[in-house]
Amino acid sequence: MRILGKAVLFGFLLTLAGCARPPVFAQVGPSLGSVPATMARIYLYRNLEIYDSISPTEVYFNGQTVGVSYPGAVLYRDVAPGTYQIAVHSEGWYYDQFKTVTLKAGDTLYARVDSLHSWYCDGAINSACPYETFVVNLIAPQVATSELPSLYFINN
Repeated sequence: MRILGKAVLFGFLLTLAGCARPPVFAQVGPSLGSVPATMARIYLYRNLEIYDSISPTEVYFNGQTVGVSYPGAVLYRDVAPGTYQIAVHSEGWYYDQFKTVTLKAGDTLYARVDSLHSWYCDGAINSACPYETFVVNLIAPQVATSELPSLYFINN
């Protein structure tokens, strides 16, 4: 019985540890430091909206996977100066869905991943639409910096 009790306690502690949430950006952001002098920084984030998809989606720079976008979370990448197509995995299609940007050393860019609920299925809310449509939108710094603090910081 004593071994069973320890096993149950151990399982409970593992479950509790698995429920730990990542820190919010307001806690982590100040410790990230400034953009390295020879690099540019791209913040990718996704708000958590009631009618949006809760599915994660992969993020790509020039066709290469750089992370995963989760609802209610932010991540960032420091990149070499250059031109980047910022894209996400999306089963549905939308006009101007992905963005191409050119960055110089020291630049900071904010890109928000938005979910277009049922866009590909004639916009029918709560339809049995098998497609999820995600788009990348470039966001002004003053807007993005007001949206980031409450989002979870994910370093994936």
